[in-house]
Amino acid sequence: MSILLATRDKDLEERCRRAVSADYSIEVATSGKALNTRMVASKPEVVLVDGMLFTPPLEVEIGQIVTQAGAGRVIVLTAEFNEDEEVALLRCGVKGCCRRGVDPESLRQVLSVTQSGVWVTRSLLPRLVTELRRYAQHAPPAAAQGTPVNTGAVASLAAAEKKNVENVPSKVEAALSRLPPEKLSTLTPRELDIVKLIADGATNKEVGVELDISDRTVKGHLSNIFLKLGIPDRMKLMLFLNEERQQASASTRK
Repeated sequence: MSILLATRDKDLEERCRRAVSADYSIEVATSGKALNTRMVASKPEVVLVDGMLFTPPLEVEIGQIVTQAGAGRVIVLTAEFNEDEEVALLRCGVKGCCRRGVDPESLRQVLSVTQSGVWVTRSLLPRLVTELRRYAQHAPPAAAQGTPVNTGAVASLAAAEKKNVENVPSKVEAALSRLPPEKLSTLTPRELDIVKLIADGATNKEVGVELDISDRTVKGHLSNIFLKLGIPDRMKLMLFLNEERQQASASTRK
């Protein structure tokens, strides 16, 4: 089996080589242009793409790579988890998304799963199931009668779906409304879920349990949230949200 890896990162290249068995041959392309040339020449079965080689939004150039790869499956390695970005990549035909820091054993699992299915970040499953349901409800008859759906994959996604976050108290919504709209609009639905849970007093561990994601994923989301909102850390976020609660409580006592 042939793998074409697009990266300039020697450490990532080494981890990829450790992840595969002697049955795989790995070629390396260090630019988008070299990647396209080698895809045409070698027609690899797997194309591993380092997201750092391309400029966001990644789905624009990655979509072209998917088309160029033909029957070869494309797997993208990104620097951090971005829910909207991963959904966009899946929509353009990518077979798997994982982080650039993936260890060899995990990458081996990604390669195995994508032989017959799709590898996605676990915390993305609820959103994917919701979007699949929405599509099924609104798809026109012609689309419904078109390409058969992989019912096994859909069933797996549905089985993995967890309950949605319950409606948060209005005081939490009030706190969020104090944020500048242009900053609030940059948060993904999952990031908003996390902010709401934190506003309601949840710890990182409790957020992870509620949303069925790891502590590491929670921390990754929080880093994105802090950057987008211009808040330096979790403590500042809590102080901001608690300020709104204290003001509401003081108004009630008057």
